[in-house]
Amino acid sequence: MRDRGLRALKTRKGRTGGIVGIVKEYDEKMRERLVFIYGDRSEKKIKERKNLFAVTPLIAAAVLAVLLVLRQGVGMAAAAAVIVLAAIPFAQEYSILDKAKKKKLKMRLCLSNLMERMAVLLDAGISVWSAFVAVGEVMDPRKDALAGEVRRTIAGFSGQNGYFYSPEEALEDMAERCSDTSISTFVSLVLQNSRKGGHDVAAMLRMAAVNQRAERKAIVKQMADEAATLMVIPSVMILGAVLVLIAAPAVIQFLL
Repeated sequence: MRDRGLRALKTRKGRTGGIVGIVKEYDEKMRERLVFIYGDRSEKKIKERKNLFAVTPLIAAAVLAVLLVLRQGVGMAAAAAVIVLAAIPFAQEYSILDKAKKKKLKMRLCLSNLMERMAVLLDAGISVWSAFVAVGEVMDPRKDALAGEVRRTIAGFSGQNGYFYSPEEALEDMAERCSDTSISTFVSLVLQNSRKGGHDVAAMLRMAAVNQRAERKAIVKQMADEAATLMVIPSVMILGAVLVLIAAPAVIQFLL
């Protein structure tokens, strides 16, 4: 019996540790997404996320207390508190995922420019890493969504952030942070040249840039179609309001 109890206790501890590990892993992934989205401003956003999680139970308790004071019933008050307790974190996490998705989309739109600029410098006889650094220095973070990631990568292998990775490791970290197929393709091209000593990387980058421009056109077209679809909603609402204004006098006269 004692051995069985010890085994059960160990099993419960393992399960608890597993759940805690999953929660920590998820929290770390969300932190990485916030760093990916906001860059240097990520620490502030991480604190805001923690504060919201801390305040959410208080908001739920306040909703519960208000509904009880208004005599809405214990069941309804408890249900509303649970909904608030779940909805606020869910809305925040969904917002983070949506912003990360939008940033990846913007980075895809800018990737062809990075490839073409590097190809021009490589044709001029500049090394791959020197070309990467030169392009990163002239990128405008306000216009180019890739600028922050490129500069963070440069800082990684130049020691600007206190770490001294090799250029290959820093670029691999960039691909892992972005977790995008197009950026992974770009990283593979550069690493292939760096490790195997290929001399046709400029031509390969140009070909990849052409493909990326075609993809960018498709993305822009899709975004335009989605915007046109969204414009239908306010148009329908306006039409409904106009119909109500037109029909209201006739309905009122009929009822009187």
